Amino acid sequence: MSMQTDVKAKYLAGDGIIYAGRTRLKGLTVAVATAGAALIIYDNASAGSGDKVIEVSTAIAGSFSVLITGQGILAQNGLYLDINGAAGVTAYYG
Repeated sequence: MSMQTDVKAKYLAGDGIIYAGRTRLKGLTVAVATAGAALIIYDNASAGSGDKVIEVSTAIAGSFSVLITGQGILAQNGLYLDINGAAGVTAYYG
């Protein structure tokens, strides 16, 4: 039997903290105005540095979802978004 937690969501239209504390990234919804955005989420609660949790590059403008299977990707210190040209990101975590 595995432990389940509530899934929360946070929208960001710029660089910033998704969650400050231990959590798991479950998925993303990304809006891109110009092709070529490369958003990065770091295992860090306060800055765009440290270990990368995930990096997503985009080849076209539009919106899409990134589904993370299993129990998600563990971030020990928190989740910080470096948006790098994306118009907006909703991160799902818990």
